[in-house]
Amino acid sequence: MQPVMQLWMPAILSVFGTLMVVVITAWLNTKALSAQIEAVRSEIAALRAEMRQGFAELRLEFHREISDLSHRVERLEEARQGGLFRP
Repeated sequence: MQPVMQLWMPAILSVFGTLMVVVITAWLNTKALSAQIEAVRSEIAALRAEMRQGFAELRLEFHREISDLSHRVERLEEARQGGLFRP
């Protein structure tokens, strides 16, 4: 090997070694970040499903309450027409 090559060889090997460490570390960090993003996405999906169920329950409750109120109004109107109440 030439003397100039022997002089630069440790520096070149050091740069390649550092590059390998940086690439592997970046790859591992990307994998970890992707896993965290997927976990957050699944949590968001679960919260959306829970929210939809909550809204469906609220709609059902409102429907029941409005239906009960309309039945009460109908009974009051029938009682009023029957002569029990005076206007």
